[in-house]
Amino acid sequence: MVWQRDVDLVVPLWQGGDDMRVAPGAAALARLIPTGGSRLHISVTDGPRTTVDGILNLDIVADTQRQLRDRLTRRDPRRTLTLGGDCTSDLAAVQHLAARHPGMTCYWVDAHPDLNTPATSPSGRAHGMPLRALLGEGHPRMTGDHTAALSPTAVTLLATRDFDPAELDYVRTNRITHIGPDALAADPTAATTGRPPGSPAYIHLDIDACDPADLPAVACPTPGGPTAPALAATLRALHDHHDVVGIGICEYAPVIEHTPQRVQALLDALALTAPAPTA
Repeated sequence: MVWQRDVDLVVPLWQGGDDMRVAPGAAALARLIPTGGSRLHISVTDGPRTTVDGILNLDIVADTQRQLRDRLTRRDPRRTLTLGGDCTSDLAAVQHLAARHPGMTCYWVDAHPDLNTPATSPSGRAHGMPLRALLGEGHPRMTGDHTAALSPTAVTLLATRDFDPAELDYVRTNRITHIGPDALAADPTAATTGRPPGSPAYIHLDIDACDPADLPAVACPTPGGPTAPALAATLRALHDHHDVVGIGICEYAPVIEHTPQRVQALLDALALTAPAPTA
């Protein structure tokens, strides 16, 4: 059965990672996934590359978040799908759904934890900051009116393997659950341990969670990840265990040569596509 949601948000935002290759990823994903009934395309302006308060392209990233928050406030959906460019694309959607569904677990499926602040980020790129913003820390133009949409206990990092020193300190200090590629390969259901069956969950999927040798069409290839089929098994386990109220998919760079069936396997595992008919 295809996962039902209220609205699809297509957000070709690339300025958070300053890599234009992910902008067409939003539309490419939209072509692969049948609409859930309502689909909104968010306009992203191409402004000058400027750094504000230590964040590259903050003005454009913040303006896109404002647009998204306005749309979400007006529609007040209970379930959303975000097809994004970079990892800031679904920030507003997670904030909205966390308020809509108290106790929501957020699975951050990503090679990187995205837990930097402007003060700790080595690059100043906003796509390395959204999860920290969701936890209530970071630039106010990213956190918006939300001091903390999520608590550390509500977050699970999956397939994450590339931590900046300050991010690793934050994970350890706040005891954020982290399940690496090897543990997921050994047991795809390990991520749901301790989470109540049927409880609400959000799945943020950065395509670079997969090993680039298996799926190279990403902005930030990071060796040591699971294959697409192995990650699909984990995504399927999340979907089977929880009431999934939101999904965000991002950082897909379709211009890079790759095997499209690997991306399709991830979408199938999230019940975003109808199963192929049997003979």
